[in-house]
Amino acid sequence: MIQVLEDKLSIQMVLQRVYLAAATITLAYREQRGEFQILALEADHLAANLARLDISTWKLTPGEKIAVSMEDRGFKYETVVECLGMEDVDGLPCVRISVPRTLRRADGHRLAEFAPDTALAATFCNSRSALVDAHVKGFGADGLELALRDPRQHIQDVLRMGEESTIEVPLDNNLRLLAPTRVAYFGDTYVGLKFTEQADNALLCQYRSWLAHQQRIQAQNDRESFEAETGNKPRKKPMELPQARLLVDRDPLLLVITENDDFAKRLAEGLGRKFGILALDYIKGSVRSFLAAGGGKQGNWGRVRMVLVHNQLRLASPLELTRQIVEHEKCTLPVLMAGTDEDIELKQNRAIAAGAVDYLVVEPFRILQVLRKVDETLRMFEGA
Repeated sequence: MIQVLEDKLSIQMVLQRVYLAAATITLAYREQRGEFQILALEADHLAANLARLDISTWKLTPGEKIAVSMEDRGFKYETVVECLGMEDVDGLPCVRISVPRTLRRADGHRLAEFAPDTALAATFCNSRSALVDAHVKGFGADGLELALRDPRQHIQDVLRMGEESTIEVPLDNNLRLLAPTRVAYFGDTYVGLKFTEQADNALLCQYRSWLAHQQRIQAQNDRESFEAETGNKPRKKPMELPQARLLVDRDPLLLVITENDDFAKRLAEGLGRKFGILALDYIKGSVRSFLAAGGGKQGNWGRVRMVLVHNQLRLASPLELTRQIVEHEKCTLPVLMAGTDEDIELKQNRAIAAGAVDYLVVEPFRILQVLRKVDETLRMFEGA
């Protein structure tokens, strides 16, 4: 198994896939650590969005070393790069960093060497003779990784560490992998199964030849896609600017700004009997320009009566976005920042300093407390 990528082309192809998927990379510098999106990718450097508040906190200067980790096709990589300075990409502040010279697999214990672009269906029979549907997350010469087809099932409810099972995977029209395996490890949602000594050697040889062929095909397709993409300049990805979605149509209407769709749905389920919920996955620009779904005849903010800024945002800093809404967009509605219950007093002080009315704890989500805080804040502003 390749543990370290050292050739420049392979590294650039990994970066391009991460970039085009709008996935985040993790940057770590001294005691600071955070997840950021690549906004521009060039042959010798890339630019990762770093909010202005983070820039002042991190205090990065050219020449500093930054630890980077990322995920591509389910494989985790880590490296160290150099800070090249700061730049703006589409009006957003970014840190410019060098393209890494090597990428080291941070999960080298795994059996998987190849992740197919399209998951292959599989079935397996555990030691209790239960037949379970799954799909292959990754293939390796000595085993493979499976995830359950039904996301409601937990893999450790079906298999145990060290348990033996028989796996069956149709690879193509002429080849079907049928092999005994043993559980080697668990991931969050998948299991690593290693072929046992009882596996048919002739069948494993055919399987490994198939695996090598699939890797060659994928590598060729990756190279063609990379060359086609790099031929289109400039390589700054245009960002889609989604409109707000009306989850619950009711007055008073709350605007919830978050990248976490599950959080927005949880609010809609918990507060929907009393409040309307308008959800926005914010990227950049004026918040008001995204509010067509919450329109009306009551000013630029339409029917919206409160703004809730979640701590999970795609590109913006929650504090900077709050400051933008209050100071630059002249929002007279109450703004609440929302997040975890850690360091509440510190977060509350920062929220108020940014222009918010208060800080709302939503993790853990206690529906009665959230309802009471929203209700009290709305009444306070209605009576103002």
